Amino acid sequence: MRATLALVCLTLAGCTASGEPTTRLPAAPTAAAPALARTAHGEALDESVPLTELSEIVAEPERFRDRVVRTEGEIARVCQRAGCWMELRAPDGPAVRVPMAGHSFFLPQDSAGRHATMQGRVQIRELSADVREHLESEGAQATASALSIEATGVVIDDAAPARAPHATL
Repeated sequence: MRATLALVCLTLAGCTASGEPTTRLPAAPTAAAPALARTAHGEALDESVPLTELSEIVAEPERFRDRVVRTEGEIARVCQRAGCWMELRAPDGPAVRVPMAGHSFFLPQDSAGRHATMQGRVQIRELSADVREHLESEGAQATASALSIEATGVVIDDAAPARAPHATL
C-alpha cells in the first residue's frame, strides 16, 4: 500500500517510478516556429546517433535488428494502465510498438497525437498469444508485427495535438 501511494505521489509530482524527475527541454526555435516545451522521459537521447526515418525501419526491419536507433513520429497510442508502451507512427505508415525499457520509465497516458523523438534498440520477435492479449487489453493495436523498438529515452513535444489521435491504423 505504501509503495503504491509513493508511486502515485511521485507521479503527481512529475517524477518517474524510479524517482527521477521528468525533464522539460526547450525545443530549438526556428524562423518559422517559436520554441515548444518538450518533456524528456527515461535516459537522455544521444545526439550522436543519427536520426533514422521511422518509415525506413518499418520497411527494412532486419537491416536495423539489434541496432540502437534514434527516430521520431506521432504517438498513436499509449498504454492506458501505466504508460509503459506507446505506438509510434510515421505519416501514413503503420504504428510500431515501443515498450519503455524494462518498465524503467513511463509516459503520460494523454500523449497520443503528440510528436515524439525516441531512442532505443530495434527488436524483432513474435509476441505470444498471452502477451498480445495483455497488450490489447491496455489499448494496443500494433500487436501483429514482430517489430518493436525498446525505448531507453523519449522526448515529447508538449504542444497540444494538432488533430485528434488516430482511431484506427
